[in-house]
Amino acid sequence: MTPRQPQWDLACFSYLAHAQVSHVSRYPAANQGAEVVWTFSSLAGDGPIVAQACAARGLRTALVANQVGHEPTGRHARQSLDAAGVHRAGSGSAPRHTPHLTVITDDAGTRTWFADLTDAYASLHQADTSPLGQARLAYIDGYTVIADAAADALQAAATAGVPVLLNLGSDRIHPKLQQAAQQAHLFAVQTSMPEVQARDAQQTARSLLTELGAHAAVVTVGALGAVAVTHTSTHRIPAQKVDVVHTHGAGAAFSAGLAAAHLEGHDLPAALHFACKAGTAHCTTVPGTDTIIRERTAS
Repeated sequence: MTPRQPQWDLACFSYLAHAQVSHVSRYPAANQGAEVVWTFSSLAGDGPIVAQACAARGLRTALVANQVGHEPTGRHARQSLDAAGVHRAGSGSAPRHTPHLTVITDDAGTRTWFADLTDAYASLHQADTSPLGQARLAYIDGYTVIADAAADALQAAATAGVPVLLNLGSDRIHPKLQQAAQQAHLFAVQTSMPEVQARDAQQTARSLLTELGAHAAVVTVGALGAVAVTHTSTHRIPAQKVDVVHTHGAGAAFSAGLAAAHLEGHDLPAALHFACKAGTAHCTTVPGTDTIIRERTAS
């Protein structure tokens, strides 16, 4: 009998929300204000951005997430995914209120967010996880706040033998996620660290490799690039020097590059270089505008 072909190249699991990103030159003092230099709307969390980016590359992509509302912010989220060709696998009726994230950035590189995501977290337990078992690769956000649902998603992929790219954000490994990972085939686990902790990146990657049994562990360190380890190799991938416009979704852009390159048949070193380029490029433009910041010459 001929093996059944996967329905999807990539299936992503995460919460789905609308994000409003605004930039100010500098944060105001308490009880003061600041002029917004530019603003744009985006998707949140990482999984929807990964799905959007990979679908735009022509990969058959599904998103397992919560539902969004029918107000303008919910319509924007749906339209963004539909325009890229992402199949949405939600469950239940649409909520009255779309989960929302407000993000403020400044010229110093500070990024602050205000989250209204409780309903999104709660409703993830109702999501239809079947696409995760029908894909060539599953991407799963394993944030602590959605760890229970993420563990169920990881189990769905493991039962079907689908390899997984697990993103922890910058969170610690939740015990339920670690337990579910024992039965899964983790192509890679990804996390992030601030640049001031870059010297700890390799050790962090090695710890993740041991604790989760992944083929590879990847730690992104902002403008310094990324460090990745396997059981037999270590890779340090520098980032290009650019003028950063914003960093919202940079980790997701990296993940999308890594997933796409892997699915297109590239080995790990090549996929990591592609991922770094994708993450860097994402930081140089304001979505919905023609603003492109030129790379500056490395000193």
